[in-house]
Amino acid sequence: MASNDRTTKAQRREAARAKARAMREEQERKDRRARLTRRALIGAAVVGVAGVGGTMYVQSRNRPQLSGGTIASKKASTAGVPGPVLSDASWTYGGSLEPGSTASGATIVEIFFDYSCHFCAYFENLHHDEIKSLVESGDVTVVLRPSKLLKSGWTDMAMNAMGLVLDEQPEASFAFHAALMTLFARIYDAQDTSMMTVANIVTAAGEAGVSADVSARIDAAIKENRYAAWTALGDQTLKEYGVNATPTVLVAGKTADLTKIATATGLTDLIRAGGVAG
Repeated sequence: MASNDRTTKAQRREAARAKARAMREEQERKDRRARLTRRALIGAAVVGVAGVGGTMYVQSRNRPQLSGGTIASKKASTAGVPGPVLSDASWTYGGSLEPGSTASGATIVEIFFDYSCHFCAYFENLHHDEIKSLVESGDVTVVLRPSKLLKSGWTDMAMNAMGLVLDEQPEASFAFHAALMTLFARIYDAQDTSMMTVANIVTAAGEAGVSADVSARIDAAIKENRYAAWTALGDQTLKEYGVNATPTVLVAGKTADLTKIATATGLTDLIRAGGVAG
């Protein structure tokens, strides 16, 4: 009996050690992602070309101030564009995680992004929990502004998958957007283009709570390029705003300096401080 007790205790100790190791490794991954994000944003003004999908990111410290802070009043309501999407290709979350929702009197935060932009992925990973909290509390209305700035086929794949989820299971779209960004961050970190597959997108969808039925139809949407009109509309809006870098973030209509908000509470701190200085 004593021998069995010792074995049981040893097993418990080993399980505890394994759990502690897993927690340390997870924290190390989070810390590494945060460091990468900060370095990436602080390294603005540098042009970088990455091996994954020909991704290129350009950001200028002297980029002119953009004019934003508005939300389109009408939906696109056209073929090839998801139902919740507005006439300028954007979609919103405000007061809830239901696409198309807005929060009265909230600060408008606009995010120009490309699903093939690793800087966008790092930005999303760093700020996702914060943005979710700000949206649900009604402090902000987030306007997501997609594009194919980097001319990568991966963007088409991601946009078609997101389009399907926005149409068929909109309540999962906020989590799926984050899951797509996390997936691309993994792909970029690994520098492994073989990971750019429909199967990985479907897996990400499942992890985000997308139903098996909807996930099973992602492949067809991608093959058909079903939401090509949405991607084109996003590119048109990008040009109208004069945006040539992703991510570009506007807070109450003014361009945020990403180097100054590169913490997990950076957006909250900026808003509480009165927003971007004029």
